[in-house]
Amino acid sequence: MRKSADEQDAWRLEERRKEMRYTLILRAGILEQNGKTSFCLVKNISAGGVQVKFYARPALDTGACLRVADERPVTGHVAWIKGDIAGISLDEELDGATLLRVQQKLHANKRRAFPRMSIEASAVLRTGGRVLRAHVHDISSLGARVRAPSGLGAGERTIVELADLPAIRGYVRWTDGDEAGLAFETPIPIQIIAQWVEARAGLGLT
Repeated sequence: MRKSADEQDAWRLEERRKEMRYTLILRAGILEQNGKTSFCLVKNISAGGVQVKFYARPALDTGACLRVADERPVTGHVAWIKGDIAGISLDEELDGATLLRVQQKLHANKRRAFPRMSIEASAVLRTGGRVLRAHVHDISSLGARVRAPSGLGAGERTIVELADLPAIRGYVRWTDGDEAGLAFETPIPIQIIAQWVEARAGLGLT
């Protein structure tokens, strides 16, 4: 049966929407809004908008900033919320090159694939028979940046103990004075780390 003019226009609009949108699976991001920062998962992205799965409910019709990997932050406002999914309308359209970079898997030795959340938390590090007190400055699913006054050496194996999280095995990837970058042997699922950060924020611990 021949489609009406209105049906044809609607079909063309839907096809254009599909062409513009790139499906993304489990791309970690950080959503900043009203001075609050939280982890999220980018579900899909187009030149003019982004859909994210959130772990801390954002404010509707309010400005927001989204960071994905090492790409420059993009700004917009939360246009809609349905369940644990939010739609962000961007202030400026993204060009095709940026869309493809965000879509592709980033090489760990060139670009950071998972953004890190700034946080202030205490930790216990167990390494080489020593037990060290450390301060965590930022954290992601893959690692953390810590300050350990007693000092750590690059390549050292360590067990990281954080309140309300299972012990995490990892190693020291780099050091700079009393600061060190830790890489986790097994990534922490983003929903676990996001809920941990949110719970600490709710208790005033971050």
